[in-house]
Amino acid sequence: DVVKLLDEESLLADARYTPSDSTVRQAELNNAKAAALGYQDLTNDDASNIQSAARNVASSISAGDKKTIIDHGIIASDNNPIDRHPLQVAQIGVGQRGDNGYLDVGLRLGFHDTLDRALGFPQFFNLEALAATVRFYETDNSKDHEPDRVVLENFTILRGRSFNPVNTAKQGKTWGASVEATRVNDGSQPSGRDHLVGSAGYETGWSWALGSPKAGSGEMPPQLCYALLSGKGQAGRGIHKGFRIGAGVNTGCDYQINNQLRAQAQLQLPYWYHGSSDDPDARSHYWQPISSVGLQYDIDKNQAVRINASYEWQERIDANDDIQLSYRRYF
Repeated sequence: DVVKLLDEESLLADARYTPSDSTVRQAELNNAKAAALGYQDLTNDDASNIQSAARNVASSISAGDKKTIIDHGIIASDNNPIDRHPLQVAQIGVGQRGDNGYLDVGLRLGFHDTLDRALGFPQFFNLEALAATVRFYETDNSKDHEPDRVVLENFTILRGRSFNPVNTAKQGKTWGASVEATRVNDGSQPSGRDHLVGSAGYETGWSWALGSPKAGSGEMPPQLCYALLSGKGQAGRGIHKGFRIGAGVNTGCDYQINNQLRAQAQLQLPYWYHGSSDDPDARSHYWQPISSVGLQYDIDKNQAVRINASYEWQERIDANDDIQLSYRRYF
């Protein structure tokens, strides 16, 4: 925000790109892999030595006087904050959940998810805060288990993931966390409908960057896949026993098709436990797999259209599928 404000007031005379240490190491790794395609040998040990911060002290700062900036000739990454989209976004969408159509209205105060326009942000940046979504359903009161006409679909306090692909110079653990109120489908009861619950979760695991990075840059490959172990706790009056705790695996991939178009796919495999029950029709534990896909096209820096679709592989849920088309305005 400070950099954008200075730029808008014409107070920036010049801009200079200074790669971080990990970007310098990534550029060396990119060059070594590119050379290996020309049939030069790049062993796993060689790659590990380049990636490791402990074994490779590559830096943009001179080791002599600790002041001089070294020009490594690395092409600037697409993370100049002047180029980023505004941090706030409002959206309006139309969708179908089971047999019910709906209008979806949402607002997010910050910051960026993996389907948002990537220019101006660190690669694979994913952090959302203070977001709310309200749905207006077309309901038929003559049918059982119909949703309310107006529902709070989600209120996110914080949700994000830190991706550190193991095959890059940022190698390390990938992890994520979320604190939110959200609507979930209760799969424990024969007529499991959705309910608003408080939810907190944590996940940890590994990610891998795939594809070919921009030639001459210190950027990581543009595609990302991950596998995470997850744990989550949820509580709400509507769900069976008033709570459930779950553990499982989240896997997925993010695909940067070009600077205007991105796609993602994810499979969640949570195993839920509600506590023991005397009700013979209610299950105390069960699997509830969820598959989802998303696609966003950027009209410009401040506008985009997005498609999201999901399916819950659970026979006790009243409405398994949800698909939505939305317009997003960043401001």
